Amino acid sequence: MARSTKGNCYLCGAELGKTAMKNHLLKDHGSETGQEFRLFKIEGAYDKDYWLYVDIPVDKMLNVLDKFLRKIWLECCGHMSAFFGKGHQEMKNSRKFSTFEPGEQFLHEYDFGDTTETLITVVGRTRREPQKAAIRLLVRNIPPLIPCSRCGAPAAYVSTDNNIYKHKEPFLCKACAHESEIEEFSLPVTNSPRIGICAYYGDLDVYAFDAEKFAHREK
Repeated sequence: MARSTKGNCYLCGAELGKTAMKNHLLKDHGSETGQEFRLFKIEGAYDKDYWLYVDIPVDKMLNVLDKFLRKIWLECCGHMSAFFGKGHQEMKNSRKFSTFEPGEQFLHEYDFGDTTETLITVVGRTRREPQKAAIRLLVRNIPPLIPCSRCGAPAAYVSTDNNIYKHKEPFLCKACAHESEIEEFSLPVTNSPRIGICAYYGDLDVYAFDAEKFAHREK
């Protein structure tokens, strides 16, 4: 489902690609003073068109990232999860971010049945003023435009009916889904690498980009 998505900067409203956004964050939103943080790029391990940038204080532990990923991308049925480093060695949730170095990569796995894997890369060190939230969402990909497999209109549902998958029609708009009477076998299209898996509806995800906050900016 590669689409090469762009993302929105939640700090200034900029719209850029994944690599350009990393440079934008380091150049335009970096600081030499304040609390020390680690900057992370987070993306679907098998669908990298779903991606985030976040920064996290170095005194926080991995468990805060697990909670964040569940809320923005993953939580459906309270499945187990874990982080894994080199050699697929499980990492302790109590590991502090001060121990992570730029360039380091590790995985987060949610649900050990229908697993969703997230690839996490330490982009660099940064500083900023402290805030109450442990994790600051800096960037999120713009939701991919997924066409209906039948008519090409924007898809609203992803079918969980095996027959639909067999006939290569997993994504359906509201009209085609109603016509096929498969709503009860469908899940909503979500901006997440867990789209269409298990019972993921994205109902905990409150991290929508608000363009109105940046409407005053000169174009």
